[in-house]
Amino acid sequence: MQSNSTSVIRKNRYKKVIIVLSLLICFGSLFSCGSKKVIHNTINTYDPAIVALKEKYAEILNVDNDKIRNVALYQNIDRWKEVRDSNKLNLGSLNINFVQYLYYLNFKTKLPVKIDKLYKARKTYLFKDCNFLKEGDLVFFRERNCKIKEVGFYLDNHIFVAANAGGDLYYHHLRDSIAKFHVISNAKIIRDGE
Repeated sequence: MQSNSTSVIRKNRYKKVIIVLSLLICFGSLFSCGSKKVIHNTINTYDPAIVALKEKYAEILNVDNDKIRNVALYQNIDRWKEVRDSNKLNLGSLNINFVQYLYYLNFKTKLPVKIDKLYKARKTYLFKDCNFLKEGDLVFFRERNCKIKEVGFYLDNHIFVAANAGGDLYYHHLRDSIAKFHVISNAKIIRDGE
């Protein structure tokens, strides 16, 4: 009789141990997933270079400094002039090259070399409503009666950046730029690996 009750007690202890271990493993996996999660490009630091970068783009976009979270993107925009100058002879259309450069470095996504091919590409999802624009979306536009002329990279607060034929960067507000050119469409790009 006693051995029977002892075996029941042992079984209950084993069950409790197994339940406790299972709970620990479940909670451990929940917390380990959270602790391994890395949030990129949200650098909150007092590094003077990053503070200056955030201030520069906060002023361009007319937003608070803390809204500039994708620091790597803005660093790459700032590096464009060096890249452009070092590769000027090898680059074709500097407007599309700028967008390709940003997409490859920030989203690991290759874009077509020609603007009309980018506009018609399978990975390009076109839409008209500017209210749906998010950082990294594209803005296709034309001047006067031309077909698609250039493409811009949307940043925030109705501002996009585009390179001209010489590769110089210009920041345009969607509202103010209507007099200069006509926005044909906006686009979300399906990124490689999605």
